[in-house]
Amino acid sequence: MVRVHLQGGRYAFQKRQKKYLTKKEKQWLLQLHVFGESGDPEAIHQLRLNIKKVKAFVQMMKACSDKRIVKDFGPFKKMFRQAGKIRDAGNSLKLLKQFEVSFAEYSERQERLQKEAEVVFNERSEEYKKKGKKAGRRLQADLHAVRSRCIKDWYASRLIKISVLVTASGDLLHEARKRIKELLYVEKLLPPALAQEIRLDKDYLDRLQDAIGDWHDMAVIVETYAGREGADSQAMVDESGRREAKVRMLAGDFYLKAHLT
Repeated sequence: MVRVHLQGGRYAFQKRQKKYLTKKEKQWLLQLHVFGESGDPEAIHQLRLNIKKVKAFVQMMKACSDKRIVKDFGPFKKMFRQAGKIRDAGNSLKLLKQFEVSFAEYSERQERLQKEAEVVFNERSEEYKKKGKKAGRRLQADLHAVRSRCIKDWYASRLIKISVLVTASGDLLHEARKRIKELLYVEKLLPPALAQEIRLDKDYLDRLQDAIGDWHDMAVIVETYAGREGADSQAMVDESGRREAKVRMLAGDFYLKAHLT
């Protein structure tokens, strides 16, 4: 375990940062290979998850260290977006199957989009690999010590923004989920003493982001599916309403609940 020293108000944990980035790179590279070999949708999910964790780290470093680091992350974006097309189509098909609804035109379109996205992704996998590894080297080269005060301020400002977003709906509510997950990802990287000072209620935040994710997946399907000729979608509309109600219940008094007492 890398020791962390407090020096002049800065947590000098570059070694911890480098270890984190190296681990994430190994993981996304492995999943890139696994998907190319097997087409396993779980590999796409894990690849995106590891890139999300790198992105969350970059957002914190942008606020507290060097804005150039955002450019370092740039080469990951195309890979992430293309993997997202595969993932989104797969999730849509999974939900339709779960609710045993049949809308052939929509299902066929999602299957076609998924296959097309997979072909493009695999064709570009070598490019993604080279650019991603180069981006990783640049990220590590631009690491700096970070002031603990800045990290705590970053968390405080993010929590305030999220407390507003969770009262909204649609894309804004989905954005709240992304920001909650960023906080959770970065918290795992922090020195234990600093994480204890921030006092996040991780269990609560994880329940809330999960509830928003469940609602968002259903809302996307309902928006696309509802009103189609021959589409018996009332069960899905009702379920979407129930999932949103669960989000609203959890999101009440967000700022207070997000902190351990």
